[in-house]
Amino acid sequence: MNPKRSLRYKLIVGFVTIALPLVCLLLYSNYMASNSVREQAAESNRSMIALYSNQIQTALAIETNYLYDLASNDVDILSLGKLEGSSSDYTLTKVRILHSLDRYNRFDSSVDTQFAYSVAHRDFIPTQIPGENYDEMLQIRQCLERRLKDAQPGSPYFTQWKATSCGDTYGLMRIVDSGSGVYLGAWVRLDHLMVPLELIQLGREGFAAFANAEGRLLTGTAANKGLTGSPVIDSAAPYQRMTGKEDTYIVVSHPVASTDVELAAFIPEQGMLQNLSRFREFISWIPIFVVVLLSLYLLYLNQIIIRPVNELLKGMRTLKRGDWEFRLTGSPSKEFHLVNESFNDMVQQIQTLQIHVYEEQIRTHKAELKHLQLQINPHFLLNSINVVYNLAQIKNYSVIQAMCLNLVKYFRFATKTGQPFVALAEEMEHMDSYLRIQQLRFPGRITFVIEMEGNVGEIPIPPLVVQPFIENAVKHGFDFMDEPFHIEIRARLEEGSCRIRIADNGSGFPEEVLAELQSGSYFMRNDDLHLGMRNSYHRLHLLYGSGTGLSFGNGRDSGAWVELEIPAENKEQAEWLTSRSG
Repeated sequence: MNPKRSLRYKLIVGFVTIALPLVCLLLYSNYMASNSVREQAAESNRSMIALYSNQIQTALAIETNYLYDLASNDVDILSLGKLEGSSSDYTLTKVRILHSLDRYNRFDSSVDTQFAYSVAHRDFIPTQIPGENYDEMLQIRQCLERRLKDAQPGSPYFTQWKATSCGDTYGLMRIVDSGSGVYLGAWVRLDHLMVPLELIQLGREGFAAFANAEGRLLTGTAANKGLTGSPVIDSAAPYQRMTGKEDTYIVVSHPVASTDVELAAFIPEQGMLQNLSRFREFISWIPIFVVVLLSLYLLYLNQIIIRPVNELLKGMRTLKRGDWEFRLTGSPSKEFHLVNESFNDMVQQIQTLQIHVYEEQIRTHKAELKHLQLQINPHFLLNSINVVYNLAQIKNYSVIQAMCLNLVKYFRFATKTGQPFVALAEEMEHMDSYLRIQQLRFPGRITFVIEMEGNVGEIPIPPLVVQPFIENAVKHGFDFMDEPFHIEIRARLEEGSCRIRIADNGSGFPEEVLAELQSGSYFMRNDDLHLGMRNSYHRLHLLYGSGTGLSFGNGRDSGAWVELEIPAENKEQAEWLTSRSG
């Protein structure tokens, strides 16, 4: 039965229909409150980041103006490119330029290092480059010198402060062309620009970082915070949410004018929403409260409605399985008590009626089975008389004696047809007598083999159920054959069933007859042809129902085969075995 049609399912759906909108409303309120806090915090921190970005831009603009003023007005800069590189004047001019840059860089500059570069002499003249060790200072110096050597007119370095990677160190670099063969420039580490920003209150776990034009983080403490994946900063978004291993961050950013970087602040969401902790805790308890309430509600309904209904359904299923002794007990509900009493009265009436119908069916079944079994004796009796008649015409009295001996065995067995079952070994002995009679009738033209595996001969089967198939094989199988007709009868036990296979090397079944046999329509005829085969078919189905089976087929080159499947033991067989042993 479809569970969606059950009473329990409908009651649960009704409760959920009422409770779910309430839970969703509370969750939505929590979501909107959290979003409101996020937006307000993001707007506040975005303004702060914009202010600091402008401060950085102002400091860099002052540095740029200084470089342009120096390139336009300083005599040493204008004359350096015209002097011979090996002359003492060139050396003195370099020293004066370096002193001028170093003096400004030490007291007034906001960058880490300033430099001059003679294009003609490929001479790099920097102020002191800060670094944690000599290797780092040398790496930065070589990086800056390489950028100057590769710089061409129109390069971004001449128009803005451009992010530059020198090993593991990121910085901003700017170049000014004096027009006299000398470049002036400056370089500042991004982590040094971050120092004042780290003093701003971004929360205990908050931090700031620079990102390039593509939004990739360049510096900061993002790696230490365990941000998952490769975060990309979107400066156009009001704010972003990024997940770390320990917390979720609200990210706001602002581009730094005259550079190709933007400044981003990462504010821990947990700290922002700490004022909503009680409300969120209350919201988190709501689903548990709903589950508890639903459980109590279902327990109450289970006592007054669901349990009596389940008992009624259990009774119906029990009756469907055939147990008519089942009765329903009383119910605390007046309505269900009346239903149970009516159910019990109905079952009692049906049980009485069913017993009468069953007894009548048994009587009818036994009468029909006896009628089918009795039809066999006159049928084979006529065939036997015909065989004796033919042998008398031959006048071979020794053969007639052997024939009569086998006929005696045959009809001695035939007198047992009043019994419901015989052992398979007795049935096979009966078939042996029948085939020996046929061998005497047709000397040299019939051979046969009868085999039984293991103790299959002890299995009880209906008497004379195999004979019609052997008789049909002998009658129709070897007409006009040049070689002897051979028939094999083999019995075996397989998966709780007795399988009896009859195979010959005769002409086989015609195709249309085989098709009717396999479909079962052959046995629904009402004519007198093959009466014995039809009787065997109906007797087996009356005794075993769907537990029996008949299979038909033709051999690969010639002949036909029939296989009977009979249950090794059922109720009737067990009773027969008990009475026989007693």
